[in-house]
Amino acid sequence: MDTARELFVHELKDIYDAESKLIKALGTMANKVTDPELQKSFEEHQKVTEGHAQRLEKVFELVDRKPSRQPCHGINGLIEEFSDFVKKESPADDVLNVFATAAALKVENYEITAYKSLLKLSDQIGLSEAGELFQETLKEEQDTATQLEAVSQQLGQVLAA
Repeated sequence: MDTARELFVHELKDIYDAESKLIKALGTMANKVTDPELQKSFEEHQKVTEGHAQRLEKVFELVDRKPSRQPCHGINGLIEEFSDFVKKESPADDVLNVFATAAALKVENYEITAYKSLLKLSDQIGLSEAGELFQETLKEEQDTATQLEAVSQQLGQVLAA
């Protein structure tokens, strides 16, 4: 790999893999948690994430590539962390709800960083249309993080009580 464009495509494949895996993982998380607001949040974000994947497919078109995936080890680790916690710790419902919210926030922060990086790369290689798509997704990721922080605060208070 020698160019910024090659790095861009590599990172594009990585986040496409992440978003694809998150579509499934968010459904699993929604089925595991017991708080109705948190379930709804995960289900809504699952639909939004499907839109993120579709935007990424548009970016692949902009660089004359078929959508493909590069294994995203960061997301793999975060998904595995959640699965292991559920399986090995057998958490009480309130504990699982708080943990799931924190896990989702970790994912959002990972995605926010990835999209900021792609936004910079797209600017550096002159792909302003891709940058616009990344900016739209970045805003949605930031909004989701803000929403999850509020839910986390509320669920944390319930757990502490």
